[in-house]
Amino acid sequence: MPHLGMSDAAAHSNRFEGSASAHGVVQARDVHGGVHLHQHVPDTPAIVPHQLLGGTRHFVNRSRELSSLGRLVADARSTPAVLPLAVITGTAGVGKTSLALHWAHTIRPHYPGGELYANLRGYAVDSPVAPEKVLGRFLEDLGVPAALVPVERERRESMFRSLLADRRMLIILDNAMDSGQVRPLLPGSAACLTVVTSRDDLSGLVAQQGALRVRLETFPAADAITLLRTATADYRGRDRRADLAELAGLCARLPLALRIAAERAASWPSMPLSELIDDLRDESALWNVLTADEKGGPEAMRSVFEWSYRALPAPAARLFRILGLHPGNEFGLPAVAGMAGVEPSEARARLDTLVSAH
Repeated sequence: MPHLGMSDAAAHSNRFEGSASAHGVVQARDVHGGVHLHQHVPDTPAIVPHQLLGGTRHFVNRSRELSSLGRLVADARSTPAVLPLAVITGTAGVGKTSLALHWAHTIRPHYPGGELYANLRGYAVDSPVAPEKVLGRFLEDLGVPAALVPVERERRESMFRSLLADRRMLIILDNAMDSGQVRPLLPGSAACLTVVTSRDDLSGLVAQQGALRVRLETFPAADAITLLRTATADYRGRDRRADLAELAGLCARLPLALRIAAERAASWPSMPLSELIDDLRDESALWNVLTADEKGGPEAMRSVFEWSYRALPAPAARLFRILGLHPGNEFGLPAVAGMAGVEPSEARARLDTLVSAH
């Protein structure tokens, strides 16, 4: 909180010291000399938070992405003035959070100051979490009493960065909506590592903060089959590789869909895998089959894609619906412009939005 006090020269006459918010009022009978206002970061106990969620069981491959992330840590040691920042992007259900947590657990020993984790809910049924709310929670987690947490976001940012200045911490910002939601939560110290996951490309963080962007793609066929086999190994006999390959293809080789399908197969160990495959071939039933939560929560494939769609601007959402009418898997810019009834430049802009949102 700001600290107000008289200059030493006026100490013989009277002296006032105290704390107040930026909007506080100070009254005194006589004030001689200067009144000084400066930022004061309260003394806090040495709290070391450990907020990482548990990693995913049966984590498969991602060796190329893990190698890229590992180089970021190595580069940070050789360039101590650069803030290490990684953004993991990709479509819904592709395993961004799983990768971030898996990697975070492997590098925890390098960050003795602890770990902070926040789900920013950029793509969820609720509204995205405001940065100032996350900052308030982080400050309290670092030992700042709730009564001393500033009201203004800018001052929360300042206090947060001051507290992290001499600490080596790992910060995970999961499920971000956009770059603007992330920037206020970035530390100022190059000793801290921040990992962000998002369905958006977060081009602003790459361009302005120099973030390393790691794009996650769907699994190669071999990795998808490995995930299905390892996730069901304790419950079923050895399913035919051809059936596993077809099941993986019907799940679009998305890790979340594969895990849901594996859970269904494991729940019915005597059911031939061909029956589950037949269910997934029926497009009218596909979304219900790929649901692990009967309430349609984050474990339901329908929900995760619906939340992505709802986040699109109206023009891009309309183009997405129109593209669903196209009979093939590939299309050119002139065809898109003609289908949407817009100029090619506008069609390109809308396509860029869809690509960025994966």
